[in-house]
Amino acid sequence: MSSGVKHGSLGALTLGALGVVFGDIGTSPIYALRESLHTAGTEVYDIYGVVSLIFWSLMLVVTLKYLVFVLRADNNGEGGILSLFALLPSKVRNATGGTKYFFVIFLLLGTALLVADGMLTPAISVLSATEGLKTLNPAFASWTVPLTVFILVTLFGFQYKGSNLLGKIFGPVILIWFATLGYLGFVKVQEHPEVIEALSPVYAAEYVAHHGFHTFIILSSVILAVTGAEALYADLGHFGKRPIRIGWIFIVAPALVLNYLGQAVIAIQEPGTDKSLFFALAPNDAVRIYLVVLATLATIIASQALITGVASLARQGVRLGLLPRLKIVHTSSTVIGQIYVPAVNLIIGLGSIFLVVNFKTSSALANAYSFAISATMLMTTIAFGYVAAEKFKWNKAVLAIVIPILIFIDLSFFLATVTKIFKGAWVPLLIGVAITYVMWVWRKGQAALENALRNQEMSWDEVEEIIKSGDVSIIPDTGIYLSSSALKVPQALIAQINNLHSCPKEILIVSVIQGDVPIVTAKPILKEVNDRVKQLYVWVGFKQDINIQKMIIDHVMTVAEESECTYYLADRKFLESSSGSLKGMTEKLFGILHRNSATASGYFGLPENRVITLSTQMDL
Repeated sequence: MSSGVKHGSLGALTLGALGVVFGDIGTSPIYALRESLHTAGTEVYDIYGVVSLIFWSLMLVVTLKYLVFVLRADNNGEGGILSLFALLPSKVRNATGGTKYFFVIFLLLGTALLVADGMLTPAISVLSATEGLKTLNPAFASWTVPLTVFILVTLFGFQYKGSNLLGKIFGPVILIWFATLGYLGFVKVQEHPEVIEALSPVYAAEYVAHHGFHTFIILSSVILAVTGAEALYADLGHFGKRPIRIGWIFIVAPALVLNYLGQAVIAIQEPGTDKSLFFALAPNDAVRIYLVVLATLATIIASQALITGVASLARQGVRLGLLPRLKIVHTSSTVIGQIYVPAVNLIIGLGSIFLVVNFKTSSALANAYSFAISATMLMTTIAFGYVAAEKFKWNKAVLAIVIPILIFIDLSFFLATVTKIFKGAWVPLLIGVAITYVMWVWRKGQAALENALRNQEMSWDEVEEIIKSGDVSIIPDTGIYLSSSALKVPQALIAQINNLHSCPKEILIVSVIQGDVPIVTAKPILKEVNDRVKQLYVWVGFKQDINIQKMIIDHVMTVAEESECTYYLADRKFLESSSGSLKGMTEKLFGILHRNSATASGYFGLPENRVITLSTQMDL
């Protein structure tokens, strides 16, 4: 989800990917097997069956689905669910009814659940790490929630400073983490080498066949082992396919598998004990303290990657017309994609802390976490299948085999986690539905706004006639306006003519055209509309920022000339009435979102001291 430029050696990119891409899935061993065995049982047969299910989940979901297939469905090198959304044909993306519309809402819910995942990941990851204190001394159990809240407050509180410095240690720390996971697991496996047999698919198949419907209950915990798999696809643009695949195959997967096998040995040697299998891998207190500290660092890194990812997701949502303008702060002048979105950071931060305080243990949070993951993965698969067939024109015979298999796997996990709706899974569902509703209202409101603007249109010929009539005075400067098309007179200019009875001598219209790709390299184009009006077309991708002032200086006029210009913007006030196309709660919420969106001057990089805002009223 981070927007970046792939540069550096393969080794450096692979190391970087370890911290950002694999941080989340890398911290799953802290709680995944423990939670699975809570519901599965502690007999050797149960342990082998669950470990086999975890191993084959990793192979099928991460290796087969994401590394082999989904990573190939990139949007000019970028991945993630919103990249898939941007790849949809415009007739689908802009649908207002029918099955296509349902599909769009479905994808919006998948996006919203990723935001819910952004709240849940810091909460469960950090809490599961601090719970390691209990293994040192049971009296420390009361410290876990306050310590987790303190870490989260610090983590979210320092987001405005950026994660560039922390980012430099992401890779090395996570590399140490995976080395530790693998080593501790390997040591235990040597004590009971027969445990390797659990990797056979026979154990998973027999377990499913023997337990029937109860397998769904177990799968709702097994899915915790593949948390963070979506990050492989979402961060594709930052690192590229090869570093992600190399990191998984040679470092991450072996370390995870060895660690799960090592935990299985603990479960076999000490059956029936309600203990943290992960921290029990430590042979003594000194190693356990090291493990608690390292686990806390690893979970902070995993959380940071998710926080940055959700910020990037929010920016993409704004660019794709799914969310109102948000204030975006760049925290690094050298690293692309290092952004801080205050509103999103506040919501995610408060949400994470609320979850920790209310659920209190990582076991209680696991139910909520697993639902958000399974729903998002299912939606990604369905969207991937559609885009692969319709956009990329992949071999439909191959897709007819592959997609049903992937959907079957994801649907199994999803149906499994649905069983946890009343045990905490309602939380991410509620968050997801609320965010989806906001995106739906914004889309619907924007469509109504465009219709209302069409009813207030004025032609350039009408403008010239008003000027010739002498009812409008000419201001001897250049006025710069934002408009989607030069064929339309900007609303700010219409308000200026009607209310101030004035018009600039020269007019420059800037049209920002949103591309369906992440990065657009096309240079702006300047065209002459008439003797008075020129238009600058500016193309941007959905992961790019816009600075109109810089564009004008670079492509239209000198710094001195631009400094003499005035920027005119329209501030729309909506009348709440029963006559418009928007009514009731939808109209009220759209008005609130519109009023509280970031100012156009800040969002588009305009000089605040030379911006004049003209108010207009309309009924939607």
